[in-house]
Amino acid sequence: MGKLSFKSFSILRNLFRIIFNFLSATSTPATTEQPSILDFSAPTGEFLEPPLYEHPILSSGYELRPDLIAMVRELSFSGLDSENPYHHLREFELVCSCYAIAGMSRDTLRWKLFPFSLVEEARQWYTRTATSMNGNWGELRDEFCLKFFPESRLFGL
Repeated sequence: MGKLSFKSFSILRNLFRIIFNFLSATSTPATTEQPSILDFSAPTGEFLEPPLYEHPILSSGYELRPDLIAMVRELSFSGLDSENPYHHLREFELVCSCYAIAGMSRDTLRWKLFPFSLVEEARQWYTRTATSMNGNWGELRDEFCLKFFPESRLFGL
């Protein structure tokens, strides 16, 4: 059996959780209120937390200003074949290099702003991939380029 992808593992884990919750709910005494099917199908919010970062934020408080987020969103990358991830990263890192937040490394700032620059397929890729990168900006950047500019495109295959 091959190695499970993160998405496959996540789906299996959620399926087992639903089955376990269903079996637990059906084996409880009738005096307690039975959960509805909606209770089992509603998202749990466990993936809403941002991934851990390689460089801790040493500031007691910081703000990602709305104008900075808007500027990053203008550079949006969707993952279409006609888009070049290297150009996107160059422009994105250029914008990030213009800002500094006390107590936050440049890589952490990039990591926090990067999802705002992604839409559609690229945003879905980020959601699936970011948690496995442990806050390493270089690793995330490399994986992004491999995903959206595969070797086959280099050689015109």
